[in-house]
Amino acid sequence: MVYRRQRRPHWFVSVPTSHGWCKRSTGTSHKPTARAMERMLAELGATGRREWDFLDRVADGSLELAVLYDAWSRDDLGGLRHRIDDVDLTLHIAGWQAWLRDRVGPTSRDRYLAHIATLMPDGKPFYRSGFTGPAVAQWLATRVTLVRKRRPAATGSRRREDPAPVPASGPTKRRYLAAVRSFARYLVEVGVLEANPLRDIQAPRPNAPRCSFLELPDVLRLVEGATGPYPAIFALAYGAGLEISAILSLVETDVDLREHQVRARGTKAWTRDRMALVADWAWLHVERHLRAVLPGERVFRGVHRWAAGDMHRERCRALGLTGYRLHDARHHWAVRMIRAGMPLELVARQLGHRDVVMVARVYGRFVPTTVERHRWERAASTLDREKWPTLGTLGGTAIAGPAAEAARGPSVTPAIPPDYRSSRGGTRTRDPGIMSAVL
Repeated sequence: MVYRRQRRPHWFVSVPTSHGWCKRSTGTSHKPTARAMERMLAELGATGRREWDFLDRVADGSLELAVLYDAWSRDDLGGLRHRIDDVDLTLHIAGWQAWLRDRVGPTSRDRYLAHIATLMPDGKPFYRSGFTGPAVAQWLATRVTLVRKRRPAATGSRRREDPAPVPASGPTKRRYLAAVRSFARYLVEVGVLEANPLRDIQAPRPNAPRCSFLELPDVLRLVEGATGPYPAIFALAYGAGLEISAILSLVETDVDLREHQVRARGTKAWTRDRMALVADWAWLHVERHLRAVLPGERVFRGVHRWAAGDMHRERCRALGLTGYRLHDARHHWAVRMIRAGMPLELVARQLGHRDVVMVARVYGRFVPTTVERHRWERAASTLDREKWPTLGTLGGTAIAGPAAEAARGPSVTPAIPPDYRSSRGGTRTRDPGIMSAVL
């Protein structure tokens, strides 16, 4: 029987549970609706379907009686049970951030959190049932770039309408997807998800690796025209392949005056803490700057990374060089060393890469050097002449005859290495040029 309590507008009913009876409000002042709820409780109780999972939740307050009645009246108790068992994934974001501390750096952790916030906004629940591959793929496809903020006008307002957002680029979407995949891996590890729902999502194609670099004459003009501490900063960037954060963190004790090398303490990965040899032309600028540095002092105290970037852009503008960034100095150093025959392993080690994969992908076009190509072309031509001595020309073109050798000039290196004929087409050679190319 439904009843009312004193000074209460809503009707109350008795709710059967697995451990007894309790009184609960129906949440309505409409008596026919309250009686319908009473009939529902009789159907779901001990003499009916014995749906204790619902009735116990009503008793402990985790499920409102009105919500149970709505699902019962629509014959949707199965859907209600699925919704009750669902999990709000936003409650696991704090645990995911703690899990990330041992896996990524603080910058990546903050970036991941910002990306996840666009999928799961603060203050709104995001249930496990909605964390599916199609839902994430649709979210990823709708990512747009943020509108660039304008600086306020010095005199008067020249406010114009903000440009329309444009779709995010492929690399930006890859970063968004990396954040969501990391969150999904955490949920699988802690048992919230049985399987990763994002395993079938294909990441957008990455852009081609950037390899913009200046040749040494332009680098020397750029460095020598700078003022203050910037010649030494640019010399370390172009002459040692160091990133600006590692350069500005140098202290006087990190510099080895005898060996002309510095200890770069990069923070992007553990491989960024390395010893870097400085080129001879660049060491002159570094040594000149060190004369004014006290023992144990920061080498470039008071210099901000954005100020160094501004000075670099100003020098490039003055020299008519467009499209170059300070970070491109690493490309100049790597290309110069690879052209000289330095093994890729040593190049990767000084740049701070974990292995040679990135170095080979970005700078592989510069291996082997032009000198090595000419050396092996001469070796192939000599072998052709020994194998087919009667063929002087083919289609009017001389096959490596004496005239071609004279036009090409004197040999810089021996024409045929000692072990060339016995290598049987593989890489079994002790020639340092081939070994450096293979490495």
